[in-house]
Amino acid sequence: MEIYRGLVLAERSAGEQGKFIDVLTEHNTVQEIYVRGAKKNSSAGLSATQLFSYATFSVQKRRNQWYLDSAEPIRIFYRLRESLSRLSLAMYFGELIRLSVREHQTPEENCFVMRLMLNTLHYLESGQRSEALLKPIFELRLMTELGMMPDLLMCRGCGVFLPKRLYFSVEKGCFFCTDCGAPDSPQEPLLLRAPVLQAMRHILFADYDRLFHFQLGAENLQMLGICTERFVQYHLSLKPKALTFYRSIVNPSAE
Repeated sequence: MEIYRGLVLAERSAGEQGKFIDVLTEHNTVQEIYVRGAKKNSSAGLSATQLFSYATFSVQKRRNQWYLDSAEPIRIFYRLRESLSRLSLAMYFGELIRLSVREHQTPEENCFVMRLMLNTLHYLESGQRSEALLKPIFELRLMTELGMMPDLLMCRGCGVFLPKRLYFSVEKGCFFCTDCGAPDSPQEPLLLRAPVLQAMRHILFADYDRLFHFQLGAENLQMLGICTERFVQYHLSLKPKALTFYRSIVNPSAE
């Protein structure tokens, strides 16, 4: 038997009464759990096993499958359902974690995927931060927690610390100032301004108490979002379905 705190990232029906849930554990791994009788109103773990429920889970493993014994809710991010765009963005975050974090991997000692997800959902549910800001924060900080942090210390060519404009190489995960010029790369480098670079550095290095506390103008925020999304998709080799759905919600004219 194992007992741990976890967050439900996804759920799938299994038969007439059961379901599978994917849970991000406090150990920063993802575990698939079978929940018996999940669709019965009398199910003891009904609220604790719904999507984006943070709970204490008691599970047992039999024949290479984890089964739920009991679950006690700690916090349920239920208000995400009040906004389709917020819910779909949260589902995108969950899909990124499920596709990049594995059940049997050994996480780094200082890996904080759970903390990142819980903090992001808090701000998303409350509306205290915009979706346009939360999305790049989550994407870039997740890559950092997974050990794929880009090198943003200085220009790869000449070593300048903060150029007014720069080329960010999605493929190489570094930047070049405009004096050094854009690097040769199959992926076209992104031309960014200094505030975007400063925001990316903040996302990489800020403590969690300060991570969500910065602002950018609309144009720079848009470029930050493009930059982090492309970086995630290239280095994780992913095109999450939830992201496509989220785009159809926030920008239906582009579909």
